[in-house]
Amino acid sequence: MPRTKTAVIGLAVLCTASGCSWFAGEPEDEYLDYGEYERQLTDTFNESRRLTEELDEAESRIVQTCLEAQGFDLHDPFELEAALAQERESFMDHSPYDWFLPTVEDAQRRGFWQWTSIDGYETVEGGDELDAEWSEFQADMGWTTIVFNGQDDDELPEFFTQPEEDQFAWYVAYGGQAWAEYMHPDLAGIERSQREGQSDGQMTPPPGGCELQMLEAVYGQSTLDGMDEGWTAADLRPEPPNGDWSAMTDRYTEGTADAEGDLLDCLEGRGHEGWEFYEGQLFVHSYLSAAGDGEYALNSYPDAGTNWPDPPGDVPDPDDPQGWLDFERALAVDFAECGDESGYRAAAVDAWQQAQLHYYLEVEDATFAWQNDMRDLIAQAQAAISG
Repeated sequence: MPRTKTAVIGLAVLCTASGCSWFAGEPEDEYLDYGEYERQLTDTFNESRRLTEELDEAESRIVQTCLEAQGFDLHDPFELEAALAQERESFMDHSPYDWFLPTVEDAQRRGFWQWTSIDGYETVEGGDELDAEWSEFQADMGWTTIVFNGQDDDELPEFFTQPEEDQFAWYVAYGGQAWAEYMHPDLAGIERSQREGQSDGQMTPPPGGCELQMLEAVYGQSTLDGMDEGWTAADLRPEPPNGDWSAMTDRYTEGTADAEGDLLDCLEGRGHEGWEFYEGQLFVHSYLSAAGDGEYALNSYPDAGTNWPDPPGDVPDPDDPQGWLDFERALAVDFAECGDESGYRAAAVDAWQQAQLHYYLEVEDATFAWQNDMRDLIAQAQAAISG
């Protein structure tokens, strides 16, 4: 039975790299000292996030000033509030093994998190603390959830307590009549099914109003004139550079290949037979979901087939989150301990570090060029703010 595959990771990342010239031209297979590069790469990653936030804030300020000059004092916070770029402690992206190989301590406390897909999961013992930790885990993984409760006016931003015609007037001033009607047809008395262009696949209309004034000030009219039909504000931003993701994942799986079999042997020795790696992953969430743990797998590859054992017959009831948490804890501890005992965890950590180092170092020149482009745009925005 083949146990070595190629890893595919679907996480979106901001590709950055360090800025020392001695990084350039590293031999393809050279083993790199992680500690030597970590601080430099992390500083550059955080600088890229900081520049993005600074440009977001400057653009929002220009738009808000334009709106307030027209008498609009209440604003849709989801259109104007810039996302805060919290500084990260490491440039490292999430690894393929994050989903199926918790630490022993994490395994004992929260299992694999699959039980959180069961209704009423907050009722488990210590549910408040675990729910807070689950929210932190989701944020750390880059998941964003916006809860909008239209039933309770006390929880609504003040903008949404206005009459609908006032809200729509704001959207027209913000993005222009066509944009407002397309994005908020309900406020304009337009049925979504009758929205112009919906049947023929028309894209979102280009922005007008204050958003367009801001874009002209920051990016220049000549840039806007050169955009294809159907462009949006996001199309104007320079894209951060991307390296060779396929080569990075190949490098990772080559580094873990020799340890995969030992991990599976350890699991088999603990009574967990039938597991197979697929592209660097063990699908514990698909296995648990198939066994009755929640309605959907938290992490899955729909086209991967079935690479997990048949679920056991003696499992908790589908509506018993405490039972499933206890079930998961036992399984997760076996996975975690086998990861340590087999040497797989050490091999995976090292392989991921090497893959990430090479990946980011390959885009260092492009990253610094991108950062300079962002600084130029920030300067343009600040000049517009200054008048």
